[in-house]
Amino acid sequence: MKLYRVLLATLFVFIVLQAETPLRVWRLRITKSCPGCRLLGADIKGADLRGADLRNADLRWTRFDSVDLTDADLSGADLQEAQMTNVTTLNTKFCGATMMNSVKGYCR
Repeated sequence: MKLYRVLLATLFVFIVLQAETPLRVWRLRITKSCPGCRLLGADIKGADLRGADLRNADLRWTRFDSVDLTDADLSGADLQEAQMTNVTTLNTKFCGATMMNSVKGYCR
C-alpha cells in the first residue's frame, strides 16, 4: 500500500511537471526570456526567439525545429541530447553551454 502511494505521488509530480512545459514554451515565445528555466524535452517549432535570454536553462532533450535563435543568449544552458533542425544561430552565445550528444541538423 505504501509503495502504491509513492508510485502514485511520483506519477502525479511527473504529470504536473510535464504539463508546465507547454506553458513555459508559450511564455518563452511571448517574453523571449526564460533564464534558468526547465524546458526538459520541450518541442519548440517555428519560434522567433531572436535575442531570447535562455541563460542556464535546462534544455536537455529539447527539439528545436525552424527556430530563429539569432543574438540569443544560451550561455551555461544544458543542451545535452537536444536536436536542432533548420535553426538560425547567428551571433548566438553558447559560452559555457553543455552540448554533449546534441544533434545539429541544418543550421544557418
